[in-house]
Amino acid sequence: MSTYNRRRFLKTSGLAAAAVAATGTAGWPRKGFAKEPLGFAFWPWGSEIVTENAKLFEQEYNEQVNLQPIPGEYAAVVETKLAAKAPIDMFYAQRGQAARWYAAGWIHPIDDMPGLEEIKKEMFPGINEDSKAPDGKFIGLTYYNGGPFCLFRNEKVLSEAGYKATKNPADYPQTWDEVYKQCVEIKKKRIVEQPFLPAWYKAWTGLPWALIAQCFSEGDRMADADLRATFGPDTGFRKVLEDWKRFWDADLIPRSILTWQDTQMSNSWMKGLHAFHPYIDYQSFLYNDPKLSQIQKYNNQNPVMPGATHDTVLVGHAMLCMYNRPRSAEDTKRAWNLTKFYGWKNSKGEYQTHKKWVAKANLEVPFPAIYSDPESKAAIMKWMYPPLAEQEYQWLFEGRKRALAPNVLKAPWYQEWDAVMHDMISNDVLLKGTKKPVDATKELRANWDKLHAKYTKKKA
Repeated sequence: MSTYNRRRFLKTSGLAAAAVAATGTAGWPRKGFAKEPLGFAFWPWGSEIVTENAKLFEQEYNEQVNLQPIPGEYAAVVETKLAAKAPIDMFYAQRGQAARWYAAGWIHPIDDMPGLEEIKKEMFPGINEDSKAPDGKFIGLTYYNGGPFCLFRNEKVLSEAGYKATKNPADYPQTWDEVYKQCVEIKKKRIVEQPFLPAWYKAWTGLPWALIAQCFSEGDRMADADLRATFGPDTGFRKVLEDWKRFWDADLIPRSILTWQDTQMSNSWMKGLHAFHPYIDYQSFLYNDPKLSQIQKYNNQNPVMPGATHDTVLVGHAMLCMYNRPRSAEDTKRAWNLTKFYGWKNSKGEYQTHKKWVAKANLEVPFPAIYSDPESKAAIMKWMYPPLAEQEYQWLFEGRKRALAPNVLKAPWYQEWDAVMHDMISNDVLLKGTKKPVDATKELRANWDKLHAKYTKKKA
């Protein structure tokens, strides 16, 4: 989840998380138990759902779960635990983290687990594909996906500029050029000063995800199945950087976005200070909350992500992974039961866990059947733009249905490349203007190629 949402949860539920951490067993006393508890490491967002489900799992399977919430630097703490062979059976991992930890041998592939083929048949195709490592092995089930991106619209600002929302998808911007022209017109009319609010905040979920999402909308997949770079000066990658620079130079974007955290960005959007905002589609659960947002009545979603292909991408795939440590066949089965319970269905065949995430925050879950469930649809509908709620619900579903798996996040060296890329684009291309988009594209391509050669040589 975004930092904004984690912080919001921790402020209101810190004591509950502390209780979980103190007991290590979801907070309820246990009598004698013969088997070792199953260890589950997770970031503490939505801890009330995690702990409630742990109790249900224990009851259904006669098990004991040792919950291990890890606030703060989750990835660093988990990596230390995995390297130290801590008593963990299942843990959360964002897609880039999962790639790194699988390469290190810490993730148990689940291809030989019973029932996986049935699970795969029920999933969105993109999420199914994204659950694979580069070697084709399945490395986990899906907790949720922090994406895909959509283009949020402030219909109050846009209607004042003459761009009113309709039921017809063709009436909305189809390209970033159209978005740019509308932003220029809005600024010229002084309706708002910075019509465009990109998700370039200073975090690995900020500018890097925004780059991947916009590249995909232009048809640039960035890397092939062998993790070789496909982006370059003659692909959509360069166009995205040129578009970003054009929006930046026209003063359509708040200059402070590069130093903000996502909390500040979301607050700025909810104050109604902008017209367009490309970001993760589930943020509607905040943007359309009347207790938090001043634009609750006006927050809408563009029918498509603007661009050459309108493709969406699974930028924030969060996975449930089994720790690759020595176990008996019985303990492996127990760990798999826990993974299925949180990543698929309960023992009654119900999508219990995923329906709770939908109801809590409109998270994208891996099973399209849930979007036909009346309870789940009703929960999501309250976060849709009221005049066009049915249309927006369909646009949301279509974007999620077509979301593609990004090979770039599967590279074990992605995080190294990401650090260089983030600094180069934010500082050299945008802030200082010392590097042209085409030159940045060439250098970032060369850096990816160098890392690819380094890691594949190391593997050989």
